[in-house]
Amino acid sequence: MKKLLARLPVIIIGIPTVYWLLVHADNAIKLAFFAVIALIGQYELVSMLEKSCRKPILEWLSSCIILTSSYFGERALYASLVVCVVLAMLTTVFRGLKGDGTKYFCHVIFSIFYLPFCLSCYYLLSLNIGGMALFMILASVWALDIGAYIVGMTLRGPKMAPKISPNKTISGAIGGFICSVAFLNCAAHYGWANLPMPQTVYASLVIAIIGQIADLFESVIKRESDIKDSGKLLGAHGGVLDRIDSLLFLGPLCYFIYTLSV
Repeated sequence: MKKLLARLPVIIIGIPTVYWLLVHADNAIKLAFFAVIALIGQYELVSMLEKSCRKPILEWLSSCIILTSSYFGERALYASLVVCVVLAMLTTVFRGLKGDGTKYFCHVIFSIFYLPFCLSCYYLLSLNIGGMALFMILASVWALDIGAYIVGMTLRGPKMAPKISPNKTISGAIGGFICSVAFLNCAAHYGWANLPMPQTVYASLVIAIIGQIADLFESVIKRESDIKDSGKLLGAHGGVLDRIDSLLFLGPLCYFIYTLSV
């Protein structure tokens, strides 16, 4: 209960802020919001992966290039991704033989895809289906987390991945799945947002499954880095990555389901 109360201030302030940014802010402000998340997230990610004080200069530059390019559409986004991969290759070559060239390159490429590219897909998605529809998609991920927490704490039972995330249970995973799928399909069915029903059925299943895998994926990174949270920026919530880990990989998937599959 104390942990829940400690998290309330961020929830009370954060959710209305995200709602306003996605639904009412203009595209430039919306893009700036995603850029701030990407830049902070990349700093946390590099700190976890490398356990060093290296500033992710190339990652930050790539974030600016990719997110700015997404303002001009899907083709510009894909082109910028290629440009940033080439930049990573060149940087790796110019760094010379330091014994960590391959690891450095892999970390940069992963960071570029994990944050700015995935977040750019959310930005493009908001242009295609609207800010309110995107907010409902994000809310379905929050419903996944809330449902998993409440059902898991109530029913408990066998652990889902005890070595990776000791607090997660199979009952919680099932409860979160049901809550997420039910929420997003209700949003489409009752017209809470402009979400086409056929695609929403597929999207809800993808979100409920991949969202939980993505959460565990970040837990693997944290466990192998021997840290509890990705950062301390959000207090009891941990770092930025701790709050968006379930969302990131869903960006390209939801973009494909709602736009490219039409």
